[in-house]
Amino acid sequence: MKSLFASLSTRYHTIVWIRLAGELITSLSGSMMAPFLILYLHEKLGGSIMLPMVIVGLQPLTDIVVTMFGGGVTDRLGRKPVIVLTLLVQACAMAGFMFADAVWAFALLYMVLGAARSFYIPASRAQIADAVSDALRPEVMSLLSTASYVGQTMGPLLGVLIFAYDPAYLFGIDALVIFLYMLLVWRKTEETAPLARMETNTTHKKQSFSRHRFSLRTALHDYRYVLLLMASTLPISFFYAQTETTFRLYLEQSFTNYVTIIASLATAKAVLAITLELWLVKKTERFPMGRIVIIAASCYAVAALGYGFAKSFALLLVAELFLVIGEAVGLTHLLNHVASVAPIDKRGRYFSLYGIHWDISRTLGPVIGGWIFMYSGGEILFVIAAVLLVGGGFFQYSLVKQKTVHTCESA
Repeated sequence: MKSLFASLSTRYHTIVWIRLAGELITSLSGSMMAPFLILYLHEKLGGSIMLPMVIVGLQPLTDIVVTMFGGGVTDRLGRKPVIVLTLLVQACAMAGFMFADAVWAFALLYMVLGAARSFYIPASRAQIADAVSDALRPEVMSLLSTASYVGQTMGPLLGVLIFAYDPAYLFGIDALVIFLYMLLVWRKTEETAPLARMETNTTHKKQSFSRHRFSLRTALHDYRYVLLLMASTLPISFFYAQTETTFRLYLEQSFTNYVTIIASLATAKAVLAITLELWLVKKTERFPMGRIVIIAASCYAVAALGYGFAKSFALLLVAELFLVIGEAVGLTHLLNHVASVAPIDKRGRYFSLYGIHWDISRTLGPVIGGWIFMYSGGEILFVIAAVLLVGGGFFQYSLVKQKTVHTCESA
């Protein structure tokens, strides 16, 4: 047993273990709150459908604006200070939700969260890309996802109990856990960004700022591939935006015990991911990216149709299975693909630009999905999602095939 722990401790960088602990505790607290957030806003705002969707969309809208600069900042200033500061801001914003009771207050807090996350996410992903070798990176990304799902296994069921007692406590618990994770990162991690380690004087930092300053023309020219890859992933994030918003309202219409079903589905997805994700990532790590893209798009499309037409909990579980397969095979390898194509001194920028697809979909997705849901129903909404997923899969397939051919020719 001691030899097993010794081999594991040397296999992964210290930062990986800290990130695993952080993912575990923050996913536990976050998943206690997340499944019921829309329901909480729905109740607080007088039963409105569109107001909660618009408010939820403000966070990623802020992400889009700030993300243009977020990746460059973490490349220039380093991963650690950006991660610590943004975790502190997120903790304060979550605590603020406990006391908010007006539309403007919810909107402001969502915008603050969006700004913080737009810096945190590319910094944390770039940190892993810096600290982990190419060979181990898919495995570590899968482990981080698995750790998150371990927390999500227990979170929703605990959330049901707290939601019934006082929903505001969910935000307080999440704020406390994020704060504790911030302290752990601050005390136990080291800087990994190449530029932040090498540039120690003001002159070099000013030169670095000049090199990494963002402009639309530069982005379209220098980051064309990652922007197209981002665009091809939009259908996936649009689908996720529906699972986080309109799907819960659709379940409310379709099932009397919808709160229990929401929590049970979240727990079931977590259990499936814990069981299958690392195994799936390892089994597919030698697959060409084109094949991975097609498998992922097909599974996502089946899951979308399942969400739209399932009239029993058993069929919803089948849809969850396909969702987990698509997520494990697709998202993990796509993140590793981005890390592989990004120059070492621009990883933050690449992750920042690629991640915009989540922000676009979470800004427009709830509003578009809410409108379709109101006027056409849940079945039509998820059929549209399935069609978009198939189309996006073919677009993404053509991109990665062209990139592979171009790389081989350059070599």
